[in-house]
Amino acid sequence: MLLYILNFLLFFSLCCFVSQSQVQKHDPDCDYNITQLIQSKGYPCEEHKVITNDGYILGVFRIPHGRNSSSTGRPVLLQHGLLDAAVTWVMNFPDQSLAFILADVGYDVWLGNARGNYYSRAHVKYNPDRDIEFWDFSWDEMAKDDLPSMIYYILNVTKYEQIGYIGHSQGTMMAFAEFGNLNSIIQNNISFYGALAPVAHLAYIKSPLKYLFNIPKDPEYLWHLLFGYKEFLPSSNIIKWLAKYACGSVIWDPLVCENILLVICGPDKKNMNNTRMEVYVSHEPDGTSVKNMIHFAQMFLSKQFQAYDYGSPQKNQLHYNQTTPPIYSIRPMKIPTAIFWSHDDWLADPDDVAFIFENIQNLIYEKYILGYSHLDFAWAMTANKIIYEDLINQMQKYHPSK
Repeated sequence: MLLYILNFLLFFSLCCFVSQSQVQKHDPDCDYNITQLIQSKGYPCEEHKVITNDGYILGVFRIPHGRNSSSTGRPVLLQHGLLDAAVTWVMNFPDQSLAFILADVGYDVWLGNARGNYYSRAHVKYNPDRDIEFWDFSWDEMAKDDLPSMIYYILNVTKYEQIGYIGHSQGTMMAFAEFGNLNSIIQNNISFYGALAPVAHLAYIKSPLKYLFNIPKDPEYLWHLLFGYKEFLPSSNIIKWLAKYACGSVIWDPLVCENILLVICGPDKKNMNNTRMEVYVSHEPDGTSVKNMIHFAQMFLSKQFQAYDYGSPQKNQLHYNQTTPPIYSIRPMKIPTAIFWSHDDWLADPDDVAFIFENIQNLIYEKYILGYSHLDFAWAMTANKIIYEDLINQMQKYHPSK
């Protein structure tokens, strides 16, 4: 009997120890929202609400200065990629996260959120949980409405005439589309453009998304059949199906391969901080519309940098006053641009990036990074040395912090 009691006490003590160890290992950054995450690292943070012309309420966050200064410099806007949010720029430690680094060198840092993600899930009229109308958008609207709305709001608050702009993935697609628009004057308000993992063409992507994109007859029908008409929240079965192509041949890590963003962008995490992986997957993905994903599928099939195709000449005529979707052009863009890219990027494939190099008119700097995946441009431990130092050096020439 005594031996039984001793064994029970030993087992109970062991369980308590394991439980306490697990609690201690849990990173509190997993439970913070973006404001708490920024403030926990010693930085000031402001939340702003930007209302677009069509009524979407965008959550935009501001780090007005660094930890060791109280003066506010020139503004720079950081715009996230597909299924991502502004939190992507602050999930690493201060010396590794681009938003913190920019604030510490004197910039007034603004973090944008595209419509439909976790921080921009609001509208003056529609309820995202109830109204299909809320989700009737793609990156077309992000480019022509969200991007100018955020830029003009920042200019109005800061009283500057120009800002710097840094985009990742879809954030570069929005910029290329709007900055190259001959009918828009917005590029006059941008003094520098940094493009990380730039995307305009999608014909050669290596992401397992290509298996859902490559439906020549009617991709829109299949996507609506699988995911409905609102938010893109794939089922666990779809994630497992995609992960079979992504993780099975590269790396197997349940924490990584159960996260749709990492499956889509590439599960290779050799450049990431393994101790932060829990933080990454707790904050991502952050959502978008099914229509936006269909738009990406259309671009894969058409091999064109074009607006959303409404499926028939008659419908396109109603939306665009022409029977085919308009083609976006990069060539009219005159903004000094620095591009950072990699051969190992699953979503910004070198053959697609080549289209950008062939058309860009004011390329001031480009850097090829060996062995970087799509998310490494925002999350890699070495990005501060491999990318951000050069990025900031170039931006200081055209858009100095002070």
